[in-house]
Amino acid sequence: MKKILAVLLLLAAYTFAANLTIEGKLEAIPGKMPSNDLYSYVYIFKYKVTKVVAGSFKGKEILVGVYNPLIARGQVKDKMAAKAKGNVRTFKAGDKHTLKLIPLEGSWDGATEDEYFDDDAPRYLATEVNQ
Repeated sequence: MKKILAVLLLLAAYTFAANLTIEGKLEAIPGKMPSNDLYSYVYIFKYKVTKVVAGSFKGKEILVGVYNPLIARGQVKDKMAAKAKGNVRTFKAGDKHTLKLIPLEGSWDGATEDEYFDDDAPRYLATEVNQ
């Protein structure tokens, strides 16, 4: 019974956290994204928030992790496919995207490429990125 309750609480927390959807402009791509034949990773981008579509976010910028960004959204075929949806084929500075986000912490425990190591802002994981 305790396990069932714990699972329900985790699902409720995930559902609540998954309610952040923003529209934003990809500000820059710092550094170079590693090739996907080396390993799987989440790459951290900085977006300028232009609109909060769902959920609550007060900042003007947000740090967003994207799983294996060199693979088009919707084309990821591994265990992270459910967290790599959307229609974006490539990520380019200046592009405008709609992003469905969840907290990165607790959602990803693999390699993270993060050039914003001096920025202590929370990181989010994009589960869907659309143009």
